[in-house]
Amino acid sequence: MAWLDKVSFSPRRLLRACTVGAAVLVGSGAITGVLADLGPGGTAPVRPFRLDQVRLGDGLLQEKRDRIKGFLRDYDARKFLVLFNNQAGRSNPAGVDPPGGWEDGGLLSGHWTGHFMTALSQAYADQGEEFFKDKLNWMVNELAECQDAITARMDGELSNSSSSDSSWIPTHPGYLGALPEDTVLRLGPPRWAVYGSSLDNNTWAPWYTQHKIMRGLLDAYYNTNNTQAYDVVVKMADWAYLALTVGDKNHAGYTGNLTRDDLNYMWDLYIGGEFGGANEVFPEIYQLTGDAKHLNTAKAFDNRESLFGAAVEDRDILVVPKNEIPGRGRRPERLHANTHVPQFIGYLRVFEFSGEQEYFEAAKNFYGWVVPHRGFANGGTSGNYPGSTNNVELFQNRDNIANAIAQDGSETCTTYNLLKLARNLFLHEHNATYMDNYERGLFNQIAASRADSESADDPLLTYFQPLSPGSNRDYGNTGTCCGGTGQESHTKYQETVYLRSADDSTLYVNLFIPSTLNWEDKGFVIEQETTFPRGDNTKLTVTGEGQLDINLRVPAWIRKGFEVTVNGEAVPGDEVKPGTYLTLSRTWQTGDVIEARMPFSIRIERALDRPDTQAIMWGPVLLQLLGNPSGGSGSFWELSLYQYLKLDGDYSSAAITQTGATASGDPLFTTADANLKARPYYIGDAQAVSSYFRRVEPKVVFGSLDTGVANLKRNDGLPNYDVPVTGIPSPGIDGPTFLDLVWDEAPFATHDAFVDAVTTVADAFVGAGVYTADERDAIVAKAGEAEQELAPES
Repeated sequence: MAWLDKVSFSPRRLLRACTVGAAVLVGSGAITGVLADLGPGGTAPVRPFRLDQVRLGDGLLQEKRDRIKGFLRDYDARKFLVLFNNQAGRSNPAGVDPPGGWEDGGLLSGHWTGHFMTALSQAYADQGEEFFKDKLNWMVNELAECQDAITARMDGELSNSSSSDSSWIPTHPGYLGALPEDTVLRLGPPRWAVYGSSLDNNTWAPWYTQHKIMRGLLDAYYNTNNTQAYDVVVKMADWAYLALTVGDKNHAGYTGNLTRDDLNYMWDLYIGGEFGGANEVFPEIYQLTGDAKHLNTAKAFDNRESLFGAAVEDRDILVVPKNEIPGRGRRPERLHANTHVPQFIGYLRVFEFSGEQEYFEAAKNFYGWVVPHRGFANGGTSGNYPGSTNNVELFQNRDNIANAIAQDGSETCTTYNLLKLARNLFLHEHNATYMDNYERGLFNQIAASRADSESADDPLLTYFQPLSPGSNRDYGNTGTCCGGTGQESHTKYQETVYLRSADDSTLYVNLFIPSTLNWEDKGFVIEQETTFPRGDNTKLTVTGEGQLDINLRVPAWIRKGFEVTVNGEAVPGDEVKPGTYLTLSRTWQTGDVIEARMPFSIRIERALDRPDTQAIMWGPVLLQLLGNPSGGSGSFWELSLYQYLKLDGDYSSAAITQTGATASGDPLFTTADANLKARPYYIGDAQAVSSYFRRVEPKVVFGSLDTGVANLKRNDGLPNYDVPVTGIPSPGIDGPTFLDLVWDEAPFATHDAFVDAVTTVADAFVGAGVYTADERDAIVAKAGEAEQELAPES
């Protein structure tokens, strides 16, 4: 047992050494001689640090975190046990009611309990404050008592409680829930319950609720070493195995064990078949217990009726015509976004413990359907479009961005899950694009999902974040899905700042967040000091000695350089490429300092399907225009900006300039055209804002010089909607304009280079029949005269 001398004695770290052997399957290869870690990504080539190894410093995300921690500290945890106690036949304290919202005894009751446990465990890991652990321990103990009381009824040990909720006898041992076991079992044969509100015969998303409770218990074990939580969740997993294999055996219409065909039919039911990421927890329980049945349980959740196979084959069927709905017609034409994103997180977990490549391919391809083809500027997805069913929780048509931003916009918990999916894909592929997308979603939709105010009885979180012009956010969401995931998001900001290779030879610095990494196994402490995203630089100070590759992420949004120094010595610029990682390989010494400066710049992002629908980005941050558009409801702010550009193409020089800052240091901007105010998306209040505007550039102008030629559009290269959109031509008549295509080539090193670009684009427009030769000549002539107009200001 001498090897135990090298293992720190916490249950989690001890199990890491015990549960998995020296070779761990990952995809088609194997990592040999490397132990698995517990939890998500535990067998991947790149792996997370434990939450307690990374501590946030002061800054934007710490402010958001502290507000939600205040809610977690003050909220009465007894509310969560009321419905569980009712099912167990246990008494409740007088005057304590369930949380409300969807946690009111309806068919989704119980899910918030899981979210709250995860958030408490993360809040404890953050700073080691015993209060959060004590509160969590109490909840786990109470849930364990409920689970035992329910199972005991199988042996005739009935409670003396008069509660009618506890009069049922479970079919399988180990069930735990805020509703009777039957509300889960009835989803399958022989009843095939459908989505609805009747407590007697409908279902909502029963396995979604089971997932949230199990996830909360696993996180309690991982983050606080609560071994009772481990015992409870393993019993739940044993129950789940029986529920998904043997099934509803006590029902009069029972015809035998569940088949693969039965499971396919279950998961294809709209909403009722939503199981969250239930398939992510069972591979982890397999790792913890060594019992292969739990990996089989995870595979039971494969959504093979109408999606899994298409994802493996990379056939995007998130939206289909009514006459082409696959399967047996239980899914709608448009799939529900937050039903399906978590499924693919689970498929990655199955891949990590089975090595079956199709699970990885399905997850990777699915993510590629969503980002960028259905992604908004804030990092979110879902939405609506003309002629579709009026449900903004569903996926929009492929490449349909401009027509999908009306109404409520993106659902917050879908973005929460997209970030989890991007992170887990990165653990296997290390593609910096995943982290660019993660950063966008984190600093926009996730950071914005918590109001910048305090409350002890309301989480003040968003459900939807509207993107339509002049919309405002609503904060609250007690009992909802987004109110649950929001508690988690704001207590785990540190989880992806740093990652490490499985063999501990490489450290990935993915995000610029003030934080300190304590990498005790390697003997390093890394402190990152930054005000990002309020500032444009970061400083990393190393404590420790030894060889290490530090991979520093170079964001794809970089436009003005990424300057890196190590102990004051500049890293050559030709080694720095946006959208990649810069590797700093050396034998580090205590006191070594890495500094990086990444000047923010304004850039304009155009919607894929309608280039005149645009968003203003400041580095990774979406800027929102303040106030209601002057055209009234449904209209956009309209801006003309090309007249202000110089050869460098820098919008921030004159077109959209920083004109101040908030008391917290958040930059404020003003547009030269229309004198509109803009601010970062992450600011959390209820002001009317616009995330997109309409670009209106009627004439070809270079500075103040007017060519007299209309700035026409070249209508090619736009995406074809795979499913037609009512009233919207496909591929459309809203292509990029002449000036769009010219300024896409900026910056221009010289005025001659600018004239060459104008000439090339003008020739193309003549060739396409958009401009005449005379119009081309007028444009090129004026471009030649504009040298002084376009000279950047010194």
